[in-house]
Amino acid sequence: MEQRSQNARAAIDFAEEIINEGNEIENLVFVSILLKRFEQCLRSNRSLDCRVTDTLEFLPEERTPCVRLQNRIPLYGVVTTQKVDPRNCSLDNCSGSALAQGLKVHRRVEMTLVTKDYEGKPMTHGGILVGGDLRYRDEENRPITVAVTDSRDGTYQLSFMPERAGVMALMISVDGKLIEDCPYVLRIHNLRPHRGVYHCCSFCSSNGSKYATCACGAVMPGGYRGCGHGHEGHPGQRHWSCCGSVQEHSDCAGAWKKAGKGGGV
Repeated sequence: MEQRSQNARAAIDFAEEIINEGNEIENLVFVSILLKRFEQCLRSNRSLDCRVTDTLEFLPEERTPCVRLQNRIPLYGVVTTQKVDPRNCSLDNCSGSALAQGLKVHRRVEMTLVTKDYEGKPMTHGGILVGGDLRYRDEENRPITVAVTDSRDGTYQLSFMPERAGVMALMISVDGKLIEDCPYVLRIHNLRPHRGVYHCCSFCSSNGSKYATCACGAVMPGGYRGCGHGHEGHPGQRHWSCCGSVQEHSDCAGAWKKAGKGGGV
């Protein structure tokens, strides 16, 4: 654009010089040359660059970078010419093999979408329309909710909770267009089952039995083999007697021994 502007300015200056200083015969000699030059200045040699929008875009809800003069007072409103390119957007650190492993039932899955412009540069602001369509392959008529959180820095957090084991297909759209590598294939696995009881302590779950044990490692005094509230080593919350995990929906890390009476192992 700058080069075309310079060429047009030079043509105009030359035309004004001819008109002001030349006679009628000289003007007629150069008129065809000037017309061709003006036509070249008006003609576009290349298509307009689509890396930026044709107009400035104002994003009123975007927070501006903080500067010292603001005195930590947040300001909103960003003017940008950056245009997102769905073809350059991708999930961060989520290769096909990574997505196919480690996804478990009832365990929240979180992924980060990185948006980029037509030059492959990361977007520096939010406000982009991002959507996710997630379905089990054997139940394509029922979509699974995908929560999308705008981090306001060009990245978006996608999260969902698998209800059951199976193969899922994830489609991600940016400004209404699918990103590369869609659909993402997700394999959801069942959790390794727990063999114990999810309890507050061995004493309560066994009705006071001295022989009930717990993998959390806490021991009550008085000959009890399991844990009790307030005693040293107790995790302070409900946990599994078979492995000590405090997460109800989790893989069992125990030795898979048969649970004893009252929920011990």
